[in-house]
Amino acid sequence: MSRVDHDIVVCGGGVAGACAAALLSRSFRVALIEARKPEISLPENDFDPRVVAISPGSRAILEAAEGWPANQDDRIGPYHHMQVHSARGRIDFQASQHGLAQLGWIVEIPVLQQALWHSIENHDAVTVLAPQRIRRFDQDEHRVRIELEQGKAVRCRLLVAADGARSRLRAQAGIGVDTWHYNQKALVAHIRTEKPNRGLAWQRFTEHGPLALLPLADGRSSIVWSQSAERADRLGNWPSEQFLETLNHSQDSPFGVALECSTRHALPLIRRKAQRLTQGRLVLLGDAARTVHPLAGQGLNLGLADAAALAEVLEDRTAEADLDPALKRYQRWRSSASALTGGGIHAINELTFAPGDAGRLLLGLGFSAAGRLWPMRERFVRSACGLDSDSPRLARQTGQPRR
Repeated sequence: MSRVDHDIVVCGGGVAGACAAALLSRSFRVALIEARKPEISLPENDFDPRVVAISPGSRAILEAAEGWPANQDDRIGPYHHMQVHSARGRIDFQASQHGLAQLGWIVEIPVLQQALWHSIENHDAVTVLAPQRIRRFDQDEHRVRIELEQGKAVRCRLLVAADGARSRLRAQAGIGVDTWHYNQKALVAHIRTEKPNRGLAWQRFTEHGPLALLPLADGRSSIVWSQSAERADRLGNWPSEQFLETLNHSQDSPFGVALECSTRHALPLIRRKAQRLTQGRLVLLGDAARTVHPLAGQGLNLGLADAAALAEVLEDRTAEADLDPALKRYQRWRSSASALTGGGIHAINELTFAPGDAGRLLLGLGFSAAGRLWPMRERFVRSACGLDSDSPRLARQTGQPRR
């Protein structure tokens, strides 16, 4: 066996990459390479604008990685009810109807990073190389040689690219990417409404694009309003009073009128799908593997499922030195999951922006029909919550209901 410094090297210390490093360190010697070690300081007076929806399956994965922020309840917004409207149609989901305490949690990305990095830096099986970058890498059938920008070289049996949507490792490996530019941006901000949001994830497909109000721990809502890039930029630059007037004209939520909003940010929306998830001893994970439209809140959940799936296939392999069957299994498994989830989200978004009201009317009819079909509702909830049979084992090991 060729000499190696680490069994696995993970490049990228974001939430998905850090989670992968933590999970893989349960069975392997892992190094985590990150260009800039995060100096995580949470804002004292407000929530970070970067929030994500975490499903029950993803929470179980984070707990297995010792990366769930258990002592940060005052920064985590659970939701037990979901309501989606389009035209005159709607569909409702209640966690209790599906044997769950919650359908998910709204969490700030820095809060998750803080918990995961605390786990990693206190784990003997993880070596953190940060700040550090990979200059280039070479591989043969047994190992990968990684040349770092500061001149040092490290060797491993597997290199995991979790280095984001514009992955340098993916490009260096020559893996193509299918890209769809939506010419849209997601306008994000936190708002205070007449009535506090106490656990409802609410979404309406407006004439300008899907608008979601997601519960924050303090009763406010985080909004994600996907619309044309030109309109999002324009609304983002308006005075708060003018923006709130426009928002209130579109939202019609159970929380009443929006009274205040935080600073607005407009984020470009691009769908990307890597043509392969493995290339020899290189594996793509998280945003390096794909990015999806945010209307269903599944982006990070897919990345966390990648991390758990990779740990599962590697731990299940029968031949200690033979990684190929495990990597082929990962390729089939996560490519299928990406195509199903990403394709479904893409189709819904395209309907939303169909000319006139036809697309939104069709969506509304579909929501109303699905709401009356219990097997369809149950299948959707199990899949969206990361608890169906195609989810990694760690996701399905949710234990007792959580508040």
